[in-house]
Amino acid sequence: MTRQKVFAGFLLFFLLPAVGFAAQAQSRSDKIQSIELQYLAATTPAQRKQFVNELKSLNILSEDAAALNRAVSAMLPAADSVEEAEELLRIGAANPVGRMESASNLSSDTDFLVNAQRAALAAHRAIGEVEALADIRIDHLRKDSLGRDGLVSAHVQQIWRINSVHGAKIFSLRSVMYSSMAETLYMVHARVLKNDGRELEAKISADLPVLERSTSMYFDSRTRDLYFPQLDPGDLVEIEYHLLPASDLNPWAGYYARMDLFRDSFPTRLRRRVVVAPSTMKLFAVEHRLRPAVVRQRNGETTRIWEARDIDAQAFEALTPGASASSPYLHISTIGSIEEFGRWYSSLLEPGLQLTENLRAIANKILESDLTTWGKVQAVYETVQRSTKYIAFEFGVHSYQPYAVAKVDRRGFGDCKDKAAMIVALLRAVGVPAEFAMVRTRSAGEVVPEAYSVQLFNHAVAYVPALDLYLDGTADYAALGELPPDDQGGQAMTVDARGNATRRTITFASPEANRVSREIHAHLAPDGRVEFQSRTKYEGYFAAEQRRTLESNDLAGSYRATLAQFYPTVKIAHAVAEGTARASREVELKIDGSIDVVHGGREITLRSSLNAAGLTNKYAPERLRKNPVLVPVIPSEHEVFDYDLPEGAEVALPPDTKLETAFGKIEVTYSRQASKLRVETYRELAPLTVAASDYAAFRAFCNAADKALQREVKVVLP
Repeated sequence: MTRQKVFAGFLLFFLLPAVGFAAQAQSRSDKIQSIELQYLAATTPAQRKQFVNELKSLNILSEDAAALNRAVSAMLPAADSVEEAEELLRIGAANPVGRMESASNLSSDTDFLVNAQRAALAAHRAIGEVEALADIRIDHLRKDSLGRDGLVSAHVQQIWRINSVHGAKIFSLRSVMYSSMAETLYMVHARVLKNDGRELEAKISADLPVLERSTSMYFDSRTRDLYFPQLDPGDLVEIEYHLLPASDLNPWAGYYARMDLFRDSFPTRLRRRVVVAPSTMKLFAVEHRLRPAVVRQRNGETTRIWEARDIDAQAFEALTPGASASSPYLHISTIGSIEEFGRWYSSLLEPGLQLTENLRAIANKILESDLTTWGKVQAVYETVQRSTKYIAFEFGVHSYQPYAVAKVDRRGFGDCKDKAAMIVALLRAVGVPAEFAMVRTRSAGEVVPEAYSVQLFNHAVAYVPALDLYLDGTADYAALGELPPDDQGGQAMTVDARGNATRRTITFASPEANRVSREIHAHLAPDGRVEFQSRTKYEGYFAAEQRRTLESNDLAGSYRATLAQFYPTVKIAHAVAEGTARASREVELKIDGSIDVVHGGREITLRSSLNAAGLTNKYAPERLRKNPVLVPVIPSEHEVFDYDLPEGAEVALPPDTKLETAFGKIEVTYSRQASKLRVETYRELAPLTVAASDYAAFRAFCNAADKALQREVKVVLP
């Protein structure tokens, strides 16, 4: 045997195991792909369940994780039940692609990252219990395998310094979140740099799927928890990781956008954002309260660098609008005009609006009823409310693109944008022009109009231009025109059937449209016992809230609890609610009962209002404030108390009050004619965003309103 043949024999001997392992891995990969294809072709729930169970039962090894996650990513949007989706999310999260990886094969980005120890030396004076010494993100953009823009690889470095014992306690756990269908997470560092030179690695949890069962929301996001035990003041915590594309195809087909807030809960020494992209790629940046980028060009690439230094922490205060209302932010997008945005989003939306036979039959039935435009809109709205349950599958592009209405119709569920798309499709089918409306709700905080991306929006509704009417499909108990409070005042971008986009602001309902009217007729006996008949009417969205509440609440018990806050003995003899069907424009509660207002002696007190929650406690409890106050939409409230007094009763009437400012309106009047006593109140609070500079005046208004509404009428019995 020649030397070459002997060497070849040894080589074949050593290669055989590797070849075998590779063949086994390929076999498992083929099996995973086969299950994926069979699941996607399945036509019954039982078949889909079978294939999910087969996938779960496979003996998955680390080298199979990429194939498994590709399969799960393809299967999730096709899931037809919560149970299927949850199982798939668990299978994928249990087998993540990347854990701790060497950075040798990944971008080093040394020009942009910082050395933790040097950063700590430069920040010699500690600020706060924990401070961020550096928060850096570098996005490398390139074309995908089809030559389309927007495929992104991100590199993140974050460094914090622990400055106190309490800071060590609150900082022991950090989480990294990523989108499993679009990204693969590779950890480079998750460590503690101790004062004595030691380096301790974090304890890293298994990945967990992100889902919110209480709100029926399911995401393709995963979290990886990082535990940093035994932290001490002076320690540095460093996290470094890469987010690489899970595929060579950009699922958004040439689109890229990102919004970065430059202030968070910790004071920050340096926040740096870097975007490296081909010089031929058009990018549009909105730099809100930031310095313009430093721009470099080299080898056909353009690098843009934004920096901010010595940033104060964002103060946490209740009723604060979204951070974009007060924080510097950077918005980058491949879309730079409203015309381009409309065309692009319409190309995602319109193909999914094709009706099924079932939906066409529904539309034909509505047409046969020969309704007015308002009647058609009402019929469509109620149909979608009734037939489509709220469950959100925010998987991949469907975090911002609705599922096809055919799929939503088959499933019987969808999220806000799925319901909005269904409403739009049906309205157009019955001859009512309708537009799809992406909404940034008031609570999310305003953004400047020069920014264009779907990431800016957190809600979706339908819009009917002919009636200037917004329809929120998630408001299950609402009648036509009853819009949830957080929608009102929101920023909307509507897109019509031709791809024309329009910026709009959703108007607030008038005080007359959102109103609570309460009339109470009461007979006061000489022994202090009061028999009363109460009639309370709710109009606008707060009628919808009552419909929802009355479905599960004990009306008599609820009203008894309200009165028991003020009076020792309360009995409810009769309680009934009328107008609980959506066709009714108002809900009326009719309650009869009695109360004992005597606390001892002959003097009793009667309330001026049953509104127990003071404006100050709810909306202005702090003496000083740093952030704006987002005053919510609440109903105007009109109360009339008519008392029949016993003969010989003496009454001390408080002074009337009339208070009207930009913040709202309060009126309280008292009158007596013989044995008749009337107390009438009116409360109206404007849904403003109160600047911090106006907070003292707003708080003074709330205090004055509370004093007026909480005054008591003193009655001395005969």
